[in-house]
Amino acid sequence: MMNPVERMMKRMLTALRKTSKELSAAEETVDTLRNTKWRLVKELKALEFDFTATPEGVDVILSAPPSMKF
Repeated sequence: MMNPVERMMKRMLTALRKTSKELSAAEETVDTLRNTKWRLVKELKALEFDFTATPEGVDVILSAPPSMKF
């Protein structure tokens, strides 16, 4: 029979495993969304979209890496 501390540690380890799995899935989702965002930005740039003309464009400009020129 487990003592209270062992039971608590077991519950916490189970929660940690679950949290780690959920975090991994969320990170994959964020990576996919980020890749889609920058693909769309590149396509819009190729079409000579004026990123300063819309709120979405300004958001893109502010979040872009320094190497990306607008």
